[in-house]
Amino acid sequence: MKHKVGLFSAVAIPVTSMVGSGWLFSAQLNAQLAGNYAFIAWIGAAFIALIVGLCFAKLCALYPERGLNAKCVSISHGKDFGMVFAFAIWFGLLAMIPTEAQATVQYLSPFIHFTTLYEGASLTASGKLFAIIILAVYFAINYFGIKLLAKVNNVATVFKIAIPILTIITLLAAHFDTTNLDLAVNSYTAGSIKIALIGAGLVYAFNGFQVVASFASEIKDPEKTIPRAIIISIAITLALYMLLQLTFMTSLPHDVASKGWAALNFSSPLVNLTMLLGLNLLTILLIADSVVSPSITGLTYLGSCSRMLYAMADKGQMPKWIAKICPVHHLSKRSLTINFIIGIIILFNSSSWASLMVITTAFNVIGYMGAPLALSVLVRNSLRTKLATLFVFVCLALLMSTLPFDDFLLSNLVVTVMMVIYAALQYRQGSFNPYALLFVLFLWITMLVAASSLAVIAVACVFFVIMSHEKFLQRLEHTIVGFQGDTAKP
Repeated sequence: MKHKVGLFSAVAIPVTSMVGSGWLFSAQLNAQLAGNYAFIAWIGAAFIALIVGLCFAKLCALYPERGLNAKCVSISHGKDFGMVFAFAIWFGLLAMIPTEAQATVQYLSPFIHFTTLYEGASLTASGKLFAIIILAVYFAINYFGIKLLAKVNNVATVFKIAIPILTIITLLAAHFDTTNLDLAVNSYTAGSIKIALIGAGLVYAFNGFQVVASFASEIKDPEKTIPRAIIISIAITLALYMLLQLTFMTSLPHDVASKGWAALNFSSPLVNLTMLLGLNLLTILLIADSVVSPSITGLTYLGSCSRMLYAMADKGQMPKWIAKICPVHHLSKRSLTINFIIGIIILFNSSSWASLMVITTAFNVIGYMGAPLALSVLVRNSLRTKLATLFVFVCLALLMSTLPFDDFLLSNLVVTVMMVIYAALQYRQGSFNPYALLFVLFLWITMLVAASSLAVIAVACVFFVIMSHEKFLQRLEHTIVGFQGDTAKP
């Protein structure tokens, strides 16, 4: 119990993860893509986070295990079928760590004059070196276990919430022009909401809700604490982002806003706005928060990813030597080190915050799909659960269909190549089941019919029924004996 944390820390971890780089960029991107529908788009993103989060919460109540969000489908369907979800949710979250470091560097770049950190639309060599130093700080704090991580996170969360609230109050007091909301009303439609969910980084901003599931075995009374933490953290974050959106759109000088939301092109949106309004003290605080907010989010993600990779190794999806727990700090330092190294590699192969945001969201949504699918199998003989999980799965399929074609294609290619390599390695050991590739087929078909929402819904329903059916589980040579006892209650 000395390694476990309570409700406050369980709320602070996802809040810290959600109030990261998203709050620094998403208000402008959302206004550009959705106009006045931006507020509905935030509610839509929060709704998606909530329904998936409650699936994870129920799974944590059944199996409060380390890295559960990466291993839940392995528990329900076996390690071969679960590999695609484990890889997607781990890799998607891992790719967000250098994204947070990039966000800090991009925001600081106009104020550091001894070298050029950001030029054109990408980081320079100096900028990437600066970002690596930030990643090293994430690593150092995580190295000493969840207690230090939670202490740093709890203090930082107060600061991270206080600065956005102060920003909202100050900007609204300095300039509040509701006529901005009447601009370009006819330039956007309800369809703009779907585009903004991924394109403006809204789902990306809320992604941190699932991080708490990685720490399931390190939270006191997880059956009650985790669902409360997810609901409270999403509610806090939604309120904050809605107020920030209102503040950003009404605080813009009318002559700037009148050019149209699509014409906005601030490189550091909130800092540029405060400078435009002459709010120098707030500008300084925002610069400080541009270091704190993404950095605390990044170090929390690194802690979560280390537990996911451990879970994959524990299930035989990665080399077993990774799944070694340090008896002093109660985490896998091998897993932590591997994630840190891969984070550096991703950083060197990306250019900016925006370049990584959409593709990481694609992997995260693929990972989310595992939660309703696993829950539909692990909670037996419950029609209500079956219908609820089907609804969540269909919503996520519709969200995937909004991906730009190039990003959808890239994510499918990466997942397919990874599964082919995994299948080849497992086949050599005589243990791979080809039925485990069915979900990969589902992703490709969804991409091909993405232009039709009705077709996406139909495909999602058919594949969900097949993948959660008893006969398919038997084809996977996976029995659920041992999962039907007292823990698997309808």
